[in-house]
Amino acid sequence: MKAQENISRQQLDQTLMLAYAKGDAAAFDLLYGKHKMAVYRFFIRQNLTTAVAEELCQETWFKLINNRASYQANALFTTYLFTIARRIAIDYAQKKSVLFEKQQIEDNLSSLDNQESNKTQQITEKNHRSQLDATANQALATALKQQIAALPYEQREVFLLKQEAGFSIDEIAKITFQNKEKVKSCWRYALQKMRKGLSFYGN
Repeated sequence: MKAQENISRQQLDQTLMLAYAKGDAAAFDLLYGKHKMAVYRFFIRQNLTTAVAEELCQETWFKLINNRASYQANALFTTYLFTIARRIAIDYAQKKSVLFEKQQIEDNLSSLDNQESNKTQQITEKNHRSQLDATANQALATALKQQIAALPYEQREVFLLKQEAGFSIDEIAKITFQNKEKVKSCWRYALQKMRKGLSFYGN
């Protein structure tokens, strides 16, 4: 039932975008209202200031507006939207001479068992459920931001697209133009590093 609802929402987004491409301004308003916060979170988690994140959000939506006539419903609307956002993030980093740290990803991931990932997810869930006071909450939020910022670029990108935007491994591979196994590698290494960096808060 939930899968059907997701498909329906995805189909609705595509229908709205096609309608907007034909001149229906109200369709754009609906799309913007549904997805503006997800795009904003994607940029703010890139360790950017609020002002820069808002600027890049606007640029993303302007890019979508300018390219509306060429939109084709051969991919999910969210995949199309975040492909634009990702390109804008990369362009911004290059203009500011930000060096993207590249890390060679090992091909063999058989040594990373499912228990490692499950334990990481349990720690994250525990952090969310814990009745922490205001000071501890702030400390955790700061630590989380620092750990995300410290990830190598490719791992951070995959982590944000999956954790913040909710994309699947297959969808992220399409957005980043990478093969599925490399995306999976980045996701697992990112989880491993986040778990280690936030281990204090999991106790």
